[in-house]
Amino acid sequence: MKHILPILAVAMLALTSCKVEFSPNAPWRDIPAVYCVLDPEEDTVWARVQRCYLSEDNIYSYSSVADSNYYLPGDISVHLLAWKGIPGPYNSLTPSDQLVDRWELAYTERPGKPEGNFPSGLQPVYYCVPGSRIVADTDCVFQLVILRNPTGDTLATASTTMVGFLPKKISQRDTTEEVLVNPNTLRGHEFGFIIGCRGQLEWNTLPRGRMYQPFVTFHYKKNGDTLSIVVPGNTVRNPGNAARLLFRPFSEDYFFSYIGQQLRDNTDSLFNVNNVDITIAVCNEDLNAYLNSLDHTVMGGQDNPTYSNVEGGVGIFGSRRSHITVNMPCDSTGKPDYMPDRLVRLGVGFYGHF
Repeated sequence: MKHILPILAVAMLALTSCKVEFSPNAPWRDIPAVYCVLDPEEDTVWARVQRCYLSEDNIYSYSSVADSNYYLPGDISVHLLAWKGIPGPYNSLTPSDQLVDRWELAYTERPGKPEGNFPSGLQPVYYCVPGSRIVADTDCVFQLVILRNPTGDTLATASTTMVGFLPKKISQRDTTEEVLVNPNTLRGHEFGFIIGCRGQLEWNTLPRGRMYQPFVTFHYKKNGDTLSIVVPGNTVRNPGNAARLLFRPFSEDYFFSYIGQQLRDNTDSLFNVNNVDITIAVCNEDLNAYLNSLDHTVMGGQDNPTYSNVEGGVGIFGSRRSHITVNMPCDSTGKPDYMPDRLVRLGVGFYGHF
């Protein structure tokens, strides 16, 4: 999990389907597979609920007949509940009996994976649009409940907490949440690398944040268009979810070699844009455990999760924040080894700066 993709791809699990052959004559029972990831900075909550099948060998699989994987519209109803949280140690929350908010998710269909391994057509998903209300409820315990219609029996349920926010500080430029701490890669208030110094990014932990990943988005111009390269850093976990300062090395050699590798076939003139975005992505304990349990050794490259927090089913109900971004200018003031000089020496088409 050295890239941001695992964190972001979990949301896409709600919109894709992986179909695995199974014998229709073998003993089996259908189990709800549930995928839902909350993000307080997203307007819409998406949930994927479908059938999978449990064999006598305790192996979960999907039907080769797509329709057998889905619940028909009206078969089930999906609800999102927010319960007032009772604070505990290390920013933990337990639910009280006070219901703060409740939303019923609507049924819709969205395009699935169009090509490659396991292509799929329209995929049934459920959604609601709580908007800014979900941000106000970040100190709640959220519960996802799937009911079987028309009996109203509970088919599956799962609970999770939201990754929280830190106080904001007011600077001359804007008001910024106090997540990113002054990185050692900075020359003053500009992004650059100091010769002979080990660069690293530093940030404050978030309430109920468990796994973090920093990355830097480098912007450049080509033929008048502004394009971007995302340079990922390694993930780091926060044992005990305690409030503390975390860091990850972010070296100049890695930064420039990554850009050079991404543009290795470029022969046109490029002009760098004098800013970068530094982003910290974070997921909560439930999502961290799920991502950490993925078995990448399964034949065919399919991830086989061994962790689930869904009672009565399989899957994941977790939370993340992936929009914690600070934009800052690059070092382009003519100092030794400033950004445009280093880019020119990459030999991939940078012949000036914008």
